[in-house]
Amino acid sequence: MKIDNSLLEKYFKGNCTDEEVKLVEAYLGQPATPEADVWFEQMYEESAATPIVSIKQTPYRRWYGVAATVAVLISFGTWMLQWQQQRPGRHITAIKWDTIANAGNDIKLMTMTDGSAVWLSPHSSLVYNQQYNDTSRELWLEGEGYFNVKHDPARPFSVHTRQLKTTALGTAFNIATNNKADGTIEVSLLEGKVSVATSTFSCILHPGQQVAFNDDTGAFVPAALNRQEVSDWRQGKMVFDQTPLEDAFARIQARKGCKIIVDPAFKGKRKVSGTFPASTPVENILEAMQYVHGFRIEKSGTNTYAIVTP
Repeated sequence: MKIDNSLLEKYFKGNCTDEEVKLVEAYLGQPATPEADVWFEQMYEESAATPIVSIKQTPYRRWYGVAATVAVLISFGTWMLQWQQQRPGRHITAIKWDTIANAGNDIKLMTMTDGSAVWLSPHSSLVYNQQYNDTSRELWLEGEGYFNVKHDPARPFSVHTRQLKTTALGTAFNIATNNKADGTIEVSLLEGKVSVATSTFSCILHPGQQVAFNDDTGAFVPAALNRQEVSDWRQGKMVFDQTPLEDAFARIQARKGCKIIVDPAFKGKRKVSGTFPASTPVENILEAMQYVHGFRIEKSGTNTYAIVTP
């Protein structure tokens, strides 16, 4: 029995369906798992800089009837120990990470051990070291999250999003990694002060400021904060305020966990404004936009939509 690397990665991130979990566990139960050995060795080399694994489900408080954390049924730590025993000399202490994955359409509110609060948007995930709050407080975010940080100058609070590192200086801020069509990361400061940095650039944000960072170009673009758009998801809404149409599609895709394929003809200066309850089905949101912009919607399967010219 062989397995695909992408499925292994989903499993150890805690993103598999029940059927996929059974498939991966059956594979890992085999005497020989050559594909996993190769994948795991690659991940091991990257682990110190980029945590990717989930060891256990972490308790959290529920808000808005949140869905349960995706269960990871086999400890990655156990698998790692077995792997190391077969390959003497490997050091395993660097990988001790927890993942909280919000695979549902509701919001999760978590209180960290230091008292900081994290709101996790639908279809987003958060990774942190099990030694969180011992000497530092570091998190890795994919998706969108809002952070209300407990002030502690002795233990810096930092959020990593790909190349970007945002460090709180006693504050409340929002980070979104998937709300823009070009993959731009947006950091928005509501209270306090944060440092936003890469290996080659850094800046300080003050309340009401926002910065957008593009991984591909390395460009930082400052902007005025649109509080209504930034805070919409925590208020149970999806707000567009003269939002470029392709960015609106990107945000719908991120919030709803769907895939939207956009005809190049609808990229450019088209904009959309409107407010939708967060529970509004994807089809209804797209149909409202269709009425204004005149595109055609083609649905493929249960979760993919194509935006095409009439």
